Amino acid sequence: MKKTIITILLALVAMGGHAQRHLPAFQYSKEPAVLNGIIIGDAATKRPDSVRVRYALKYSSGMGDAVRRSSSGVDANGHFSLSLPTGTTIDCHVTVGECRFTCYVVPGQTVSFKLNLKKQNTQGLTKALTFGGHLADFNQDLVYATERGFDPETIYRDVEAKRNMGQLAAELSEKNEEGYFHYLDSTYHRINELIDNDRKIGKAYREFAKAANLYEQGAMMPFCGQAIQYEGISTDEEYDAFEGRLKQRLDCYMQDDPWVNPVLCYVMWGMPATFVDSYVSQPVKLPSDYQQCLLASKFLQQMGAEKLLLTEEQKDSVRTFLPVLGRDVLDYNDRMDRELSFVSEQGMSRICTLPDNTKDSSDILSAILKPYRGQPVLLDLWETTCGPCRFAFKDMHEKKKELARRMHFVSIASENSDLATWQRLIPNYIGDHYRLTMQQLQALHRQIPCDTNGVPVWVVVNSDGTIHHAFKGWGGLDQMMEEISPVLK
Repeated sequence: MKKTIITILLALVAMGGHAQRHLPAFQYSKEPAVLNGIIIGDAATKRPDSVRVRYALKYSSGMGDAVRRSSSGVDANGHFSLSLPTGTTIDCHVTVGECRFTCYVVPGQTVSFKLNLKKQNTQGLTKALTFGGHLADFNQDLVYATERGFDPETIYRDVEAKRNMGQLAAELSEKNEEGYFHYLDSTYHRINELIDNDRKIGKAYREFAKAANLYEQGAMMPFCGQAIQYEGISTDEEYDAFEGRLKQRLDCYMQDDPWVNPVLCYVMWGMPATFVDSYVSQPVKLPSDYQQCLLASKFLQQMGAEKLLLTEEQKDSVRTFLPVLGRDVLDYNDRMDRELSFVSEQGMSRICTLPDNTKDSSDILSAILKPYRGQPVLLDLWETTCGPCRFAFKDMHEKKKELARRMHFVSIASENSDLATWQRLIPNYIGDHYRLTMQQLQALHRQIPCDTNGVPVWVVVNSDGTIHHAFKGWGGLDQMMEEISPVLK
């Protein structure tokens, strides 16, 4: 009897360890993931006072809210705790002082870690970092693999960086199409060998790493031409033939439906639209929950980024095909409908034109600012194709409503922005809107005292019409309030 009990206990322990080494199914949940733990320092290694995390939602409105950041203070005993509404199992980029690493968290589950900063400085991150809770073994393997240099995502990230910088061709045995694909194939096999030859890693990470390797190889295929600068292609006929060969390679890659593997859902987010729709001829099977998240993101992208509410037909599709996420999508549509109606009813967005006698003026900035004398102005130069510009409109929306009686908001776009897109977007963006010719825009650039090579460009103007400050880029709402607060006093 005693022997039987011991055998059962050992089996349960083995089952527990075995189950812990498998990734959970990709699924959506409203329950937040929890990340907590303890940071250990000493007199020589000062313990940071906070833990910071960056992660991405698996579906979002397409207006910059996919990327989330969270932080927690570290108490006197080194403990911290973070609640993360991730939506799905997702990788988190954790920063503790100068130490950075990646781990995965799961909705409704707790992931914990202990970080010994003294050990990290002397023995490396793998020895210093110990995981507990859900996915403990998997996260330990992930940190180990990254530190050993055979994490596929890190390796391909380096390949992508070389491609972007025009350096990849130098590493190809042949500076042509065949040389590029030989390089990809050899990279793929080299990574699999690294994964197979290291027996310290467990089954869950091994499965994940091989799936990530397969995905990353496929994701790099469409970039052949950019990697080799279309070596040897000089005519339209040669380019068409090249595109045909590329499609054939990608169709062969997709023959075994590699993305039906649920593990790939952890690493391939967002790629079906750009990879499959553009390059692959046959339909692609995707796991059900992943498909739902992908479809939800398309609807939210339409509402958030394009400012187009759902049609009745689309609402029916949401109810039919999104049994879990549908309510969230429809609620977002209702909020957008109320918000757009509010902006319109309050007359908070106007299309403006310059007086005829100032359209060719060399002092176009004064002509734009003249109607607003007596109150400060925030002038911004933007274009409909600029992502940060669109994020800025979204992030500043509530603040603009709050400050509408204290300052004017004036937005300038140019002929570079498609007219129909501009006309559709601006009713949703608080402020007065001007659309300039390229000649007018160039004249305006000469009168703004900052680098105007790119957008967004901001000009903070005092109530007497003089420029307080001009600068470029979007650094977030807090930075913007620091810039405009002096002129509001």
